[in-house]
Amino acid sequence: EPDFALVKFKKLAGGGYFKIANQSLQPALENLGYTSQQVDDILKFVLGTLTLENAPHINRTSLKARGFTNDVLDKIDAALPGTFELPFAFNGWALGQEFMTQLGIPAETWQAPGFNLLRHLGFSKKEINAASDTICGRGTVENAPHLKAGHLPVFDCANKCGKTGQRFIHADGHIRMMAAAQPFISGAISKTINLPNEATIEDIKAAYRLSWELGLKANALYRDGSKLSQPLNIKSDDEADKASEEDDQDNVNAAKEEVGAEVASALASASDAEQRNVVPAETRVVERIIERIVERPLRRRLPDTRNAITHKFDVAGHEGYITVGLYEDGTPGEMFITMAKEGSTIGGLMDTVATLVSVALQYGVPTESLLRKFEHTRFEPNGMTRNPEIPMAKSLTDYIFRWMGMEFVPGYRAANAPQRPARKVEAPKPSPTADRANGASADRAIIGGDVTDEASDSSPDAKPFDYGSGLSAQANRPATPKSATSAPAATRLSGALDPLSQQGSQMQSDAPACDVCGSITVRSGTCY
Repeated sequence: EPDFALVKFKKLAGGGYFKIANQSLQPALENLGYTSQQVDDILKFVLGTLTLENAPHINRTSLKARGFTNDVLDKIDAALPGTFELPFAFNGWALGQEFMTQLGIPAETWQAPGFNLLRHLGFSKKEINAASDTICGRGTVENAPHLKAGHLPVFDCANKCGKTGQRFIHADGHIRMMAAAQPFISGAISKTINLPNEATIEDIKAAYRLSWELGLKANALYRDGSKLSQPLNIKSDDEADKASEEDDQDNVNAAKEEVGAEVASALASASDAEQRNVVPAETRVVERIIERIVERPLRRRLPDTRNAITHKFDVAGHEGYITVGLYEDGTPGEMFITMAKEGSTIGGLMDTVATLVSVALQYGVPTESLLRKFEHTRFEPNGMTRNPEIPMAKSLTDYIFRWMGMEFVPGYRAANAPQRPARKVEAPKPSPTADRANGASADRAIIGGDVTDEASDSSPDAKPFDYGSGLSAQANRPATPKSATSAPAATRLSGALDPLSQQGSQMQSDAPACDVCGSITVRSGTCY
């Protein structure tokens, strides 16, 4: 960060100012090769002599002639190093009421705002300024004795220095310095780009554009004097007010000239156009309508009363229910998932998944897009299911979205469901025994799944397929003769079950899956 100015004054919260001088000025001059005497002369030019001795117009001799005592002059000399301008040291509050009474100045006079003791004592404004420059310094190295013009850029600051300084670091200098460091910094740079009081809106626009072009992450601008009060100043409020008044008058004069020129130009254009009977270019109105279409997603909510379908699923022994609410056209619009015997964590996660899917469907996300994103995700629990269209599921999420695809994505069932043509088997003549066997086989099919006639093509020594504890008792039964294979296998197997095995077959609904093959395990006492 470059220095604000070579000499600046910090405004104190309790009133008054604190003078801050750049301490690198002397070593910089010495490094540039100036002699001790030259350095001393330049420092006195910038910082002032800080004493009333040998000062022009206002010095100890002239002040003693106006009633000042040595004690008062010593007090003034002691206050000069921190003085903004010379009139500040001649403050009635600092000199004391007793001394002001000795000078014959009433309290209501010297306590009035804007009272200037030096002007009251007869010193002219020109004499006060000359003495102030000598004693308090000019605050700038411009026009300093001995200083070479080529060395002026070394002492440039963020603002113009002093009342007479004109040089300052351009805003582009601040920006390019930050741009050189920005690639090596993860965040933005905490630095203020200072602009002089005369900066225009176009100057600020150009500074922001250059910052953007060079890749800066932030840009903080401050124009000197843009606030009613600022912590650092290079001139007193009186000087600033005066400069502001002069600038305002200059702006008024410039505005009058500009308006006069515009009026004269408009009259001339109107006169020429009237003579040529044409419309002047300045008065032609060209209108262009720019239309911008902003697309926002709209949520299509379901009616308060809606149709729905509910599907019960079982993945590796973990049961649950999927309920899908439907729009009037039969497309899905919401989902609810209920898991049984899984605790609050899995239940809460499934409820969250269902809520996210519901919101996505109501905002128009295609079901096929959700299916492609979540199908075949693999995590526990996974394994066999009771759904013949989805015999194996890699996870609960995989099963839920594949089932959604089977129900609501056209062509998904035909492309992904297992193709299992039904085997043509001759049915035996109906009999009371066969009817009872058919009823038992239907109950068994619900519990264990589909039963196919695998034994009819096997050897006489083959054993029936084990579908559960109710069928495990058949393992030691002699093989069925070929003559008995004309009936469906489910009929043959279920019809031969004893009542105890049939009762045990109903007790496997909560059995866990085998961690080796994925099949539903069989209860054996208190174990599986």
